[in-house]
Amino acid sequence: MELFQRILVPLDGSVKSERAIPTAIKLAKNLGSQITLLRVVEIPKPSIENPPAPMKKWIEAAIRQEVEAAEDYLAGLASLFQANGVDVNAIVRSKTPEQDILDVVDTDHIDLILMSPHGRGYQDFGHECLSFGSVADKVLRRSPVPVLLVRGEEHRIPNMDGVNRLPD
Repeated sequence: MELFQRILVPLDGSVKSERAIPTAIKLAKNLGSQITLLRVVEIPKPSIENPPAPMKKWIEAAIRQEVEAAEDYLAGLASLFQANGVDVNAIVRSKTPEQDILDVVDTDHIDLILMSPHGRGYQDFGHECLSFGSVADKVLRRSPVPVLLVRGEEHRIPNMDGVNRLPD
């Protein structure tokens, strides 16, 4: 069995989460891996148990809009992976980030999670502070597969040498 053939890259739409992309592309190209991009849409819960019909319609419309935006976001990123000859698929989920990440690991037979943490501790106070983002920390503690964290510091980001970029 080949090592790391199915790699999950969770993204939340932030620049910090996208810092994992160059590493994901390079790793996938070198190992011949398939990439699964995951965007978790966090759906706000109504403040009342049985909202009136107009509120339900508003909530449903807001959910559709968020899901469509997430799908468009991932489609744009998927084209970057495809331009680099990487097999990629995209998934939108809506539970909680850590639960959806772990669910996709199980259902899609993922063998590596590659993500960029949002922890601010090591960025603000130096390397002596071992703070990851709360999602990264939960995934690290519960993941049945290896987790590769790409640091979020600007000077640590792998460059895009050898990676095709999309035209502007």
